[in-house]
Amino acid sequence: MHSARSVLLGLLVLASASAQAIEADADRLAACAACHGVSGEGRAGNEYYPHLAGKPSGYLLAQLKAFREGRRVYPQMTWLMRNMGDDYLAAIADYYAALPPRSSAQVVPMKPADEARARELIEEGDAGRGVPACAACHGRDLAGQAPGVPALLGLPPDYVVAQLGAWRTGARSTRGHDCMADIAKALEVTDLRRLGDWLASQGAGHSLAPAAAGSFTLPRRCADMPVAEHVP
Repeated sequence: MHSARSVLLGLLVLASASAQAIEADADRLAACAACHGVSGEGRAGNEYYPHLAGKPSGYLLAQLKAFREGRRVYPQMTWLMRNMGDDYLAAIADYYAALPPRSSAQVVPMKPADEARARELIEEGDAGRGVPACAACHGRDLAGQAPGVPALLGLPPDYVVAQLGAWRTGARSTRGHDCMADIAKALEVTDLRRLGDWLASQGAGHSLAPAAAGSFTLPRRCADMPVAEHVP
């Protein structure tokens, strides 16, 4: 009995120290750093690995769980997450969320008409297609909002296109109401590239932190995030 209690105590101590272990042992984050950068800034020239630094911890944790549970399809991430428990994933999310926001995205040349359309979608949306303004959910500065709305700034252009495409096809989904799937399906296909190029250009090297939780309400229901009572 004494031996069993000792084992249980040891397990509890290990679990409670997971966040400190993540932060103290860089080797535990080597797999993350290989693709997302030593400081979570992303990798210039690698268009499918986004920055992690400074994103809301709730968003990062939700994505790690989505990879583990098959709601986001990317074999390498699924393999890495497959045996990780919630506490360990939360420690990883908290670690990267606490880092200063950094990005390695690059400026992308755009035609004036494409840039104007992207800015329209960002600032006003497209009411005829049922698409709200990106800024309505991700903030006027597009830096996101804690705990679950990510920044759009500084993402590699091909990554943005790939994620919008994944929502359109069902390769990426979320728990609760999947507002991004609705929005991605409503967009014109050509808008995916316009948004990706514009967001990368505006956010190259951004260092804006996400807004505090409750800073603004979302215009529609999305996942399990809070919305104003009048939102249908």
